[in-house]
Amino acid sequence: SLYTLVHETGHSVHSWYTRNTQPYVYGDYPIFVAEIASTTNENILTEYFLDKITDPKTRAFVLNHYLDSFKGTLFRQTQFAEFEQFIHETDANGQPLTADVLDEFYGNLNQRYYGDSVEPGGEIAMEWSRIPHFYYNFYVYQYATGFAAATALANKVVHGTEQERDAYITFLKSGSSDYPTEIMKRAGVDMTKADYLRDAFDTFEKRLNEFEKIVDELNAEK
Repeated sequence: SLYTLVHETGHSVHSWYTRNTQPYVYGDYPIFVAEIASTTNENILTEYFLDKITDPKTRAFVLNHYLDSFKGTLFRQTQFAEFEQFIHETDANGQPLTADVLDEFYGNLNQRYYGDSVEPGGEIAMEWSRIPHFYYNFYVYQYATGFAAATALANKVVHGTEQERDAYITFLKSGSSDYPTEIMKRAGVDMTKADYLRDAFDTFEKRLNEFEKIVDELNAEK
């Protein structure tokens, strides 16, 4: 519940800074950066917990939440974006988007992403029908790129310099005053290069290693 509150507060703070800084014409932010402030807040909260909590079971809980969020955002939303691309391309080619067509592609896509970790077939093939984001303009992809950028930004806000924190506030104030990638560059994350993705995966690996170590130690105590 706290993570949800912090996530939505990120949107609110982003909107407040933008609309109280930019003229009306630039007073909203583009979709490409829409999920960055919210997921940066989540990452800052995780950093706070990991800095304060020493109990191994509680740390494992927090780490598991982060790892699950990473999987559900960076990995799963990329899968969703690939499905949405299929929808547009199939429609552009004049092929009817029947439920059977969508079921088949989504089921195969899910199997390709998860491999031996899931059983093939089943009702997962119909999951596409419950996700309204597929009818937006690739909104799901912003979760993946945004969460990766948020990991880098949270590291700068929590562990960086005052200048880096000020740069993040400037991002929150920028609205639609420039192209999204240029706004992000001034915030300290160049999303035209792969560095921020590597930073995100490095953070994931570090926290996964700690999670596995804690679980192994807890199991050894039993």
